[in-house]
Amino acid sequence: MNFLGNSLLILFLTLTLLMIPTFESSMLIIKPKIQFVTQEDRNEYGEIEVNFEIENTGKEAIRILSVSPHCSCTDFNLSSSVIYNGKSELLTLTVEWDQIKSLGEVYAVLKTDSKQKYLKVSIRVKD
Repeated sequence: MNFLGNSLLILFLTLTLLMIPTFESSMLIIKPKIQFVTQEDRNEYGEIEVNFEIENTGKEAIRILSVSPHCSCTDFNLSSSVIYNGKSELLTLTVEWDQIKSLGEVYAVLKTDSKQKYLKVSIRVKD
Protein backbone atom coordinates (compact mmCIF):
# COMPACT_ATOMS: atom_id res chain seq x y z
CA MET A 1 0.00 0.00 0.00
CA ASN A 2 1.11 3.51 -0.62
CA PHE A 3 1.00 6.43 1.81
CA LEU A 4 -2.49 7.51 0.74
CA GLY A 5 -3.83 3.96 1.08
CA ASN A 6 -2.34 3.61 4.57
CA SER A 7 -3.75 6.98 5.61
CA LEU A 8 -7.24 6.07 4.41
CA LEU A 9 -7.08 2.72 6.22
CA ILE A 10 -6.04 4.41 9.48
CA LEU A 11 -8.80 7.00 9.10
CA PHE A 12 -11.38 4.27 8.45
CA LEU A 13 -10.29 2.23 11.49
CA THR A 14 -10.29 5.32 13.72
CA LEU A 15 -13.82 6.29 12.67
CA THR A 16 -15.01 2.71 13.13
CA LEU A 17 -13.63 2.57 16.66
CA LEU A 18 -15.27 5.88 17.54
CA MET A 19 -18.66 4.46 16.54
CA ILE A 20 -18.42 1.46 18.90
CA PRO A 21 -20.54 2.15 21.98
CA THR A 22 -18.75 2.09 25.29
CA PHE A 23 -20.27 1.21 28.62
CA GLU A 24 -19.21 2.60 31.96
CA SER A 25 -18.75 -0.33 34.28
CA SER A 26 -20.91 -0.27 37.36
CA MET A 27 -19.22 0.22 40.68
CA LEU A 28 -20.39 -0.74 44.13
CA ILE A 29 -19.54 1.33 47.18
CA ILE A 30 -20.04 -0.27 50.59
CA LYS A 31 -20.41 1.90 53.69
CA PRO A 32 -18.79 0.95 56.03
CA LYS A 33 -16.63 -1.96 54.84
CA ILE A 34 -15.51 -2.68 58.41
CA GLN A 35 -17.69 -2.04 61.45
CA PHE A 36 -16.15 -2.13 64.94
CA VAL A 37 -18.39 -3.30 67.80
CA THR A 38 -18.31 -3.66 71.58
CA GLN A 39 -20.41 -5.53 74.10
CA GLU A 40 -22.61 -2.43 74.43
CA ASP A 41 -23.72 -2.86 70.80
CA ARG A 42 -25.63 -6.08 71.60
CA ASN A 43 -29.37 -6.12 71.00
CA GLU A 44 -31.93 -7.55 73.45
CA TYR A 45 -31.13 -11.08 72.19
CA GLY A 46 -27.39 -10.79 72.85
CA GLU A 47 -26.63 -10.41 69.15
CA ILE A 48 -24.59 -7.94 67.18
CA GLU A 49 -26.47 -6.69 64.13
CA VAL A 50 -24.69 -4.48 61.60
CA ASN A 51 -26.06 -2.87 58.44
CA PHE A 52 -23.86 -2.28 55.41
CA GLU A 53 -25.16 0.07 52.71
CA ILE A 54 -24.30 -1.10 49.20
CA GLU A 55 -24.57 1.68 46.62
CA ASN A 56 -24.40 1.26 42.84
CA THR A 57 -22.70 4.33 41.38
CA GLY A 58 -22.61 3.05 37.81
CA LYS A 59 -25.02 3.16 34.90
CA GLU A 60 -26.10 -0.50 34.92
CA ALA A 61 -27.84 -2.72 37.44
CA ILE A 62 -25.62 -5.12 39.38
CA ARG A 63 -26.69 -8.51 40.66
CA ILE A 64 -25.47 -9.94 43.94
CA LEU A 65 -25.04 -13.59 42.99
CA SER A 66 -24.22 -14.86 46.47
CA VAL A 67 -23.39 -13.84 50.02
CA SER A 68 -21.00 -16.18 51.83
CA PRO A 69 -20.45 -15.64 55.57
CA HIS A 70 -17.13 -17.08 56.70
CA CYS A 71 -18.73 -19.17 59.45
CA SER A 72 -22.12 -20.68 60.24
CA CYS A 73 -22.37 -18.39 63.28
CA THR A 74 -23.13 -15.42 61.01
CA ASP A 75 -26.57 -14.84 59.51
CA PHE A 76 -27.29 -12.33 56.77
CA ASN A 77 -30.18 -10.55 55.14
CA LEU A 78 -29.91 -8.78 51.79
CA SER A 79 -32.72 -6.33 50.99
CA SER A 80 -32.46 -7.10 47.25
CA SER A 81 -30.18 -9.19 45.05
CA VAL A 82 -30.36 -6.53 42.31
CA ILE A 83 -28.93 -3.07 42.92
CA TYR A 84 -30.11 -0.66 40.25
CA ASN A 85 -27.96 2.21 39.03
CA GLY A 86 -28.00 5.12 41.43
CA LYS A 87 -29.71 3.05 44.14
CA SER A 88 -28.64 1.44 47.43
CA GLU A 89 -29.56 -1.77 49.21
CA LEU A 90 -28.78 -3.06 52.71
CA LEU A 91 -26.84 -6.12 53.78
CA THR A 92 -27.36 -6.98 57.45
CA LEU A 93 -24.99 -9.35 59.26
CA THR A 94 -26.05 -10.84 62.60
CA VAL A 95 -23.81 -12.77 64.99
CA GLU A 96 -24.00 -13.79 68.65
CA TRP A 97 -21.83 -11.56 70.83
CA ASP A 98 -20.11 -14.58 72.41
CA GLN A 99 -19.12 -15.87 68.96
CA ILE A 100 -17.63 -12.64 67.65
CA LYS A 101 -15.94 -12.01 71.00
CA SER A 102 -14.08 -15.33 70.72
CA LEU A 103 -13.33 -14.98 66.98
CA GLY A 104 -12.45 -11.28 66.98
CA GLU A 105 -13.92 -10.84 63.50
CA VAL A 106 -16.64 -12.22 61.25
CA TYR A 107 -17.06 -11.34 57.61
CA ALA A 108 -19.04 -12.10 54.49
CA VAL A 109 -17.97 -12.13 50.85
CA LEU A 110 -20.38 -10.91 48.19
CA LYS A 111 -20.10 -12.28 44.66
CA THR A 112 -21.41 -9.95 41.93
CA ASP A 113 -21.84 -9.92 38.16
CA SER A 114 -19.82 -6.69 37.84
CA LYS A 115 -16.11 -6.10 37.29
CA GLN A 116 -15.83 -6.07 41.08
CA LYS A 117 -16.44 -9.82 41.30
CA TYR A 118 -15.93 -10.12 45.04
CA LEU A 119 -16.48 -7.66 47.89
CA LYS A 120 -15.85 -8.23 51.60
CA VAL A 121 -17.56 -6.72 54.64
CA SER A 122 -16.40 -7.28 58.22
CA ILE A 123 -17.49 -6.91 61.82
CA ARG A 124 -14.59 -6.64 64.26
CA VAL A 125 -14.43 -6.45 68.02
CA LYS A 126 -13.12 -3.07 69.11
CA ASP A 127 -10.14 -3.39 71.48
